[in-house]
Amino acid sequence: TCQTMNGMWGYKVIDTNYKSTTELIRFLVKTAGLGANLLLNIGPQPNGELPATSLDRLKDMGEWLSVNGETIYGTEGSPFAEQSWGTATRNGDRLFLHVIKPGTTEIIIPSDLKVKKAETFASRTPVETKKSKDGTILRMDATPDVPDHIIEVTLKK
Repeated sequence: TCQTMNGMWGYKVIDTNYKSTTELIRFLVKTAGLGANLLLNIGPQPNGELPATSLDRLKDMGEWLSVNGETIYGTEGSPFAEQSWGTATRNGDRLFLHVIKPGTTEIIIPSDLKVKKAETFASRTPVETKKSKDGTILRMDATPDVPDHIIEVTLKK
């Protein structure tokens, strides 16, 4: 997936419409959920230096990845289609739900995936699970307005 940090593929001094760190992290998460790679374009200035805003965004993304990278690096794309709440990545029996829609209180995991347990990735707080005919329902307090609220689901082998 190819994406620009602002509106141009090259450097243009008047293009200061940079995407926020939140938008860029969500591009990365959605791309990983598709099992793809993200090519993030940065247009160097005429003197060869990278714009300060680009460097700031890359630094912020790097900080996010230093905490959450295992939910992106070495994962496969989601075993189900993108959902209204976000997407997922998978590494073996670990499924990472990337909830990018603030206020989400319920997620249904399709019935072909058997859930052993679910917890928030950051705090390891358990997430309520309930079986239904459609799969496993995860219920939680409304998700916060953050770039990516991650829930780790351990699947039965």
